[in-house]
Amino acid sequence: MKVNIFAAGSRGDVQPMVALGVGLSRAGNDVTVCAGDDFEDLVTRHRLGFVPAGVRIGELIESPLGVEWLGHSSSSPVRELSALRRFVRGSTRGYAGALVPLAGSADLWVSGILTVHTVDALVSVGGGRHVVAELAPMRATRLGAATLQPVFAARSSLANALAGQATLQAVASAFALPGDRVRAELGLPATGRRGFLDAVRRTPGLLAASPLVVPPAPDWRGNPQVTGYWFLDEKATQTPQPELTAYIEGGPRPAYVGFGSMSTREAEPLSAVVAQAARAAGVRVMLHAGAAGLESKDERWVRVVDDVPHEWLFAQVAGVVHHGGAGTTAAALRAGVPQAVVSHIGDQPYWGRRVHEIGVGARPIRRYALSVEWLTEVLRGFARGECGARAASVGEEIRREDGVGRAVELLG
Repeated sequence: MKVNIFAAGSRGDVQPMVALGVGLSRAGNDVTVCAGDDFEDLVTRHRLGFVPAGVRIGELIESPLGVEWLGHSSSSPVRELSALRRFVRGSTRGYAGALVPLAGSADLWVSGILTVHTVDALVSVGGGRHVVAELAPMRATRLGAATLQPVFAARSSLANALAGQATLQAVASAFALPGDRVRAELGLPATGRRGFLDAVRRTPGLLAASPLVVPPAPDWRGNPQVTGYWFLDEKATQTPQPELTAYIEGGPRPAYVGFGSMSTREAEPLSAVVAQAARAAGVRVMLHAGAAGLESKDERWVRVVDDVPHEWLFAQVAGVVHHGGAGTTAAALRAGVPQAVVSHIGDQPYWGRRVHEIGVGARPIRRYALSVEWLTEVLRGFARGECGARAASVGEEIRREDGVGRAVELLG
């Protein structure tokens, strides 16, 4: 079977799709991944076909539009949505030209929620089966634990379902545009927000998360299917840096602080917050420079690291403070260590909330409200071993799951 996978977004969005591609390839399928141009090496080193999407994600993240959305919109949902719309308009102009030639080239198409409208158009012209891979729960439900922005997080309520519908409407208002650009290239009329929502409703979904974290909602009626996380096993290619290993083993376990692809105009004050909290808590910190370009403001307490595989690194630390991306949350859960989320955008507040609700992490905070006091208390909690036993137990359960295997079975 010929399979095309559309992996839009940053590393945390692309890596699970590559993991799925590897699973499908091992099952005997011919798999091609379409992703940002800067992910060619990630895709091809796993022996999958690669089609560049015509954009470089790293450049978009560091662009003024990217910085405004990712790093400076967390204080208001209205501000966040407005920044997202501007980002999408400015970043997808060359998108259609790269994707339209793929029409008719696959038996199975796997989109993400951001590309569901686009792939729906390609399938309508060239045929094939379409399944949407969901990295967060996007469909409306009464169940608070499975709703991104519930009215009543702890119980089931019609209000939660209405909130879920409103969230999906907001997503559609941003991501209908690239789909309509593809439709125009294919000679099809624009369908706008309604077309995006119709594509979501009629496309079967696979939710790449653990049912321990995202409980399958009864009113989803099996759509999406919750498969477990899609982890990309790269142990064979991971070589721990000797100096990093020496640093970790040179004292009590350090904490990890990093915000991934969340760029910012405030790298210096944010770096200072981390240094002040590390000193106050008496906890060493490995600080990921990331897209924010964070730096050490106190070499005694803060060591800056570049990209280090989470699968290896998280197992070495006392706890993980991060932005709440789905992939980073999953990696910390799998490692079985406590975590705390500083959410910036999108689904990140949901993951922060669920981490706290299932007992594996501290109370989350939004990026605009991050303080030395909050981070100090989180680091002290890591040192005291708070949430450690529960995190270890959840980690054991998640490591027993085979999300990719289950997804491959369902797609077969």
